[in-house]
Amino acid sequence: MKTIGLACLIALTLPAQALAWGEEGHSIVAEIAQRRLDAASLAKIQVLLAAETPSVDHPAASLSSIASWADDYRASHPDTAAWHFVNIPDDRSTYDPDADCRNGACVVDAIARFRTVLADCSKPAADRLEALKFLVHFVGDVHQPLHATDRWDAYTGKDDQGGNLIPVMFFGQSTNLHAVWDTGLIMRTVYDWGAYVVRLETTWFPGRDLTGLSGGSPADWAADSHRLAHEVAYDIPDDGAIGARYFTKAQPVVDRQLALAGIRLARLLQEALAPTPSCQ
Repeated sequence: MKTIGLACLIALTLPAQALAWGEEGHSIVAEIAQRRLDAASLAKIQVLLAAETPSVDHPAASLSSIASWADDYRASHPDTAAWHFVNIPDDRSTYDPDADCRNGACVVDAIARFRTVLADCSKPAADRLEALKFLVHFVGDVHQPLHATDRWDAYTGKDDQGGNLIPVMFFGQSTNLHAVWDTGLIMRTVYDWGAYVVRLETTWFPGRDLTGLSGGSPADWAADSHRLAHEVAYDIPDDGAIGARYFTKAQPVVDRQLALAGIRLARLLQEALAPTPSCQ
C-alpha cells in the first residue's frame, strides 16, 4: 500500500502539461481500441510498428506501446504542444474552428491531418507510423474533458490553461485540477491499467449500443468533452478540497470517456486503413 500511495503522489505532482490522461489512461484507450480492430487493420498496424525496429520480431506489437509517444515527442518538439488540446471557452457551448483552432493548431485538426496521412499508402512508412502514433494519442486527448475547455478570468486577464492553474487538494494531496483528471481519478479507481480495461469490458460495455457510440467526428467529441468539463470537472468545492463527493460524480465520466475514446479510435483506424482501389 505504501508503494502504491507513493506512486500516486509522484504521478499527481508531475507537471500536468507532461501527462494528458497519463500513461495509464492512454494505455487503456489503446488497448480497448486494439481489442476491436479487425484482423486486416491489426495486421497493417503491426507491419507499421515492426518497421520502427526491423531487427526485432513483433508478432504482437501493441497500440498501448505507442500510446504515450506523442507526449515524449512534445518534450523535444514544443511546436506540437497545441495539437494535444482545443481551448473552447468554458462559457461557450459550441466548437468554433475559426476561433478555437487557428492555423490548424488544435487536437481536432491534428486528428484529421494524421488520419489522412495514415490512410495514404503512397506515403513513406515512417510518416504513416508517426501518424499512427499521433492518432492513438490524440483521440485519447480529445476525450479528456479538460483538454477541450478553458476558463478566462476577466479580473486577472488570465486563463486557467485547462485547469492546470487551478490548485486543489485531491484526497489530501496538493495538485491541480488538470492533473486530477489526467491521472488522479484513474489511479484512484484501479491502479493497474490492465485491470481498468477488464473492469470497463465487464461493467461498462455490456448492453450498450457500441456502433452508435463509436460515431461522430473529432469536433463532436471535443464539444462533448467540453460539456463534461463545464458540468462535472469544474464543479469543485470553493475550498478546492476534492474528496468522495467529487469522485463519485467524476469517476463514471472518466469511465465513459476512456471507453468511448477506445471504440472511436478503433473505428477511425479501421476506416483509415480500409482498402481502396489505390491503397490495398
